[in-house]
Amino acid sequence: MPRLAITQIECAVGDVQKNVDRACDMVAEAAGQGADLVLFPEMFTTGFPLEDLPRLAEPIPGPTTQRLSDAATQHGICVVAGMAEKDEQTGKLHNASVVLGPDGDLLTRYRKVYLYLGEREVLTRGSEACLVDLGFVVAGVTICYDYIFAHYVHGLVERGAELLLHPTAWVTTDDCERWKYSPMAYRAQGLTRALENSVYLASSNLWGVCDPTGYLRGVGQSAIIAPWGEILAEIPSGEGVAVAEVDFSLSPKWREAAAPYLADWDRVIRWPVIIPGAEKEAPGAVP
Repeated sequence: MPRLAITQIECAVGDVQKNVDRACDMVAEAAGQGADLVLFPEMFTTGFPLEDLPRLAEPIPGPTTQRLSDAATQHGICVVAGMAEKDEQTGKLHNASVVLGPDGDLLTRYRKVYLYLGEREVLTRGSEACLVDLGFVVAGVTICYDYIFAHYVHGLVERGAELLLHPTAWVTTDDCERWKYSPMAYRAQGLTRALENSVYLASSNLWGVCDPTGYLRGVGQSAIIAPWGEILAEIPSGEGVAVAEVDFSLSPKWREAAAPYLADWDRVIRWPVIIPGAEKEAPGAVP
């Protein structure tokens, strides 16, 4: 059975070389624990110095992807990593993730579709969802805020994803703390997406300060979550690597035994909907 590794990194904001050095060490650590895939957080190469991203962002493929590709090849492991991308043709900046095969090949690149607050001022949203065949499973790639949107994530599952890969920089801030925002909301959201779609989810988060002012602070709690909500591996705080063996053959058995959500979703959205005040039934989704 395949083994998945999540990582949690305390980003050195703006220091790409230091962050990638740390990632290469973690690739070796994950491979040493028998992992077939290792997942890194969103924008871990730079953090979020938004004003400095035009200088720090890189093309894909580029120097960082080459280093990660070399590490993937050396250890025979898939690497999924978030980074700041600069499109060489358009000059636009993107919050991106790359998926590298165990032979170092760039399997795919994904650009974050749902940008959050200040990101929109600097980054350009992606326009395509991402599915990738890893050989042992078809995975859907999302980044951070993407997974707030249930319909978007469900669309990946409808198209064949049995694993959701979620590089993230899930943070708290002074404003969040004034509102008494619970950092456990991140874990709750991951559990919800895994449960409602009956798929595995792996999420890697940043830990600690991830912007120049210290306003954005990663809450950790990276985890691998089973379709039935079991936490198979986690990193509650600090830096680290955690590995779990994943049996993808259990997902359909779980759906049959206790969670027919996907089949019921298909049935429900085809029901006619009675709209109060309307003269006739309107087909479509239940509001």
